[in-house]
Amino acid sequence: MDLNAKTLFTLRLGGHNIGITDSIVTQWVIMVVIVILVLALTRNLKKLPDKKQSVLEMLIDFFNGLVRENMGEKYMSFVPFIGTMGIFLFFLNLTGLVGVDPSTKDISVTAGFAIISFVVINVNSFSKVGIGGFGKELISPYILMLPMNLLEKITLPISLCLRLFCNMLVGFIIIGLIYQGMGHFAFIVPIPFHLFFDMFDGVIQVYIFMMLTMLYTKMGGELE
Repeated sequence: MDLNAKTLFTLRLGGHNIGITDSIVTQWVIMVVIVILVLALTRNLKKLPDKKQSVLEMLIDFFNGLVRENMGEKYMSFVPFIGTMGIFLFFLNLTGLVGVDPSTKDISVTAGFAIISFVVINVNSFSKVGIGGFGKELISPYILMLPMNLLEKITLPISLCLRLFCNMLVGFIIIGLIYQGMGHFAFIVPIPFHLFFDMFDGVIQVYIFMMLTMLYTKMGGELE
């Protein structure tokens, strides 16, 4: 059981060596899979949906409802972002079911997602309330709170990153220990644990990450 991402090969760009890890390759593969699924599901759409199109429409309705209920009608433009992030994280968390280490046990991966959410949250805040409103929040309720409010802003991406990373890493470690402890019987016994840590917990972590991103985005855009 190796907790560190394995470097599979190295690319040299601009005089620098960039290590391509198994986590990165897994993400590339999942990107290709998602693109193929999207092309397959959106091909030959009809007014009267068949089973394939019905699945696609159910998925779209799910994300539309999720954003509408948690952010409001005026934030419906965030559906593509929330939906894409959710689907991508869903596939990343479930790779353990096919014998591939989940990329989200790599803190650089979860940090990337957290930074993207952090940027979206703050860009939305600037666009909604302007520099004045954003600055007012930093000194609210009084100017002596500026250091604490800045610290809160800084810890947001760290919190998002570590919550996802720690949960997925713990599941990976527990399943790895079970495999080591069960020896020759490991091909049967760990199945329920895979269903819990990869399927159930993995889906829960995706949902939590989406909910927190939506919550902070809405809060940042409604500063007084």
